Amino acid sequence: MFEGFQNQKIPVGDSVINLMTGGEGPPLLLLHGYPQTHVAWHAVAPALARDFTLVIPDLPGYGDSLGPEPDPAHLNYAKRTIARTLVGLMEKLGFDRFALAGHDRGGRVAYRMALDHPERVSRLAVLDIIPTLEVWEAMDWQQALDGYHWPFLAQPAPLPERMVGQDPDFYIRHLLDRWIQDGNSLAPEALSQYLRQFHKASVVAATCADYRAGASQDLAHDRADRAAGKRVTCPLLVVWGRGYFLTEESSPAEIWRAWAEEVSEVALDCGHFVAEEQPEACAAALREFFAD
Repeated sequence: MFEGFQNQKIPVGDSVINLMTGGEGPPLLLLHGYPQTHVAWHAVAPALARDFTLVIPDLPGYGDSLGPEPDPAHLNYAKRTIARTLVGLMEKLGFDRFALAGHDRGGRVAYRMALDHPERVSRLAVLDIIPTLEVWEAMDWQQALDGYHWPFLAQPAPLPERMVGQDPDFYIRHLLDRWIQDGNSLAPEALSQYLRQFHKASVVAATCADYRAGASQDLAHDRADRAAGKRVTCPLLVVWGRGYFLTEESSPAEIWRAWAEEVSEVALDCGHFVAEEQPEACAAALREFFAD
């Protein structure tokens, strides 16, 4: 995986970011989700590298990136904080303005970055998410059962850390099996990387801190922006999987139109892991959008 790419570890603030870089052209930052690492982009990176200089990090605390210590106020893993760290990463690489795509938790960092740093983000693609505030407000009993990991991982420490840490392979395989559309699968090399990281107590702690921030600081930031009428000003693409998304009455793009000025969408026949289940279609959608 990532043949021809360069692996680096770059200190940024109180984090040390593990990342892959490669390709030629304007910069494109790719952010992975839970429970993944930068490896989530392995199947689309070769196609995108023909037109873009790719920056593909592990989020702070995930994979082989070192993140800050979780804090009682959940500020260190708030998406605002992580977005600021990754803006600093791009500055260190010489990129003041760049395109941006994020899946799952990385998508939440991505739209927060576009809201907080609009001068940095030229175009934004979010993969298979709606804004954090919208998730919590829509969470009835059925959605709480389907997305149980949101309230579970947000429980106070050390409850989820100890439960996940007792059998991380079982826990991660269980989540992945629920989110992948029948007939699809993840590459064995990718799966082994996802399982490996959750055998590190620091990763389990950081990912729980991520979800605690999602139930506190991220909610507050979203509420403040919605009340102020603040919106994503750059073009936004929503790529989503028909086999996963919980909204049946309309596409997630309809929700995003309340948060962004210019929204387009591409729906794929897959589960949650669109970049790994449908890499060719996902890469084509991203190349077309970012090439404009």
